[in-house]
Amino acid sequence: MAVRDDEAQEVLVALLAIVDPDRAPRWAGSILDHHASLNAALVAREATLLPLVDGEAKAVAMLAAHRRAALFLLREKVAAGPIVATRHELIDYCRQLMAHERDEQVRVFFLNGRRELLAEEVIARGGPEGVTVRPRQILARALEIGACGMVLVHNHPSGDPAPSDLDRRFTRKLAVAAETLGLRLHDHLIVARGGQHCIAID
Repeated sequence: MAVRDDEAQEVLVALLAIVDPDRAPRWAGSILDHHASLNAALVAREATLLPLVDGEAKAVAMLAAHRRAALFLLREKVAAGPIVATRHELIDYCRQLMAHERDEQVRVFFLNGRRELLAEEVIARGGPEGVTVRPRQILARALEIGACGMVLVHNHPSGDPAPSDLDRRFTRKLAVAAETLGLRLHDHLIVARGGQHCIAID
C-alpha cells in the first residue's frame, strides 16, 4: 500500500519537530513540494535539502539518521534468512536503498551454500545513463571471500525497472562464467521508482 501525501507529511513533521516544532510543518511542506515522495526526500542530497529547511543542518541530519535507522532494520530482516530476489524483505530493502538514487550502481549479495548472507557490497558505480562492470570483478570478489553464490542487484535511475538487452546479456554471461568456477548466480534483481524486475537465470 502506498503512503499517502498526508501520511508522508505527518511523518516528516514528526521528525522535523524534534529540531523545531514551529517550523516543522512548513519545512515538511517545502520538502514534499520539491521532491516526488518521502523516499525521494530521504535520499536527497544535503545541498538540495538545506534551502528547504532554512539552512538548518540539524534538520537535514535528522532525516539522514532516520533513513539510516530504517535501512538498518530492513537489512536485519534480509539477513535473517536465505537471500532470494523474490523475498519481500530483499525487495523492500533494495528499493529503499537504491530505487531513488540518481546514479546507477551494481550491488552484490554474496552467499554461502545455504544462501545465507556472507557480504553485501557495491561492486560498481556509474552515472544516470548506466554503469560499467565486468563479470570478473564480481567473480574475483566472490572467490576472495569464499562465496558459493550471489544475488545481483542494480538500479535504473530512469524509474523503469524493465531490463535492457544489455542487462539480459550480462546476466547470462555472468551466470555462465560463475558456473565454470563452481559458483552460482541465483538471481538478478533490478529496482527502480516504478517497481522491480527479476531477470530469470536460465
